[in-house]
Amino acid sequence: MTETQRATANAGSAEAPRGRTRWGVAAAILGLPALAVTGFLTLMALWVLFGES
Repeated sequence: MTETQRATANAGSAEAPRGRTRWGVAAAILGLPALAVTGFLTLMALWVLFGES
């Protein structure tokens, strides 16, 4: 078995093989700030629309 085949066979493990992207980490880095900004903008819109007036 070559090194690439062994790395592919173990792709289900916690550590990603060399040169492979850990999509969970990439999604967290991109997704969590996007969720925070979306939540902030939603709260600001609700405050402007339904705030004390």
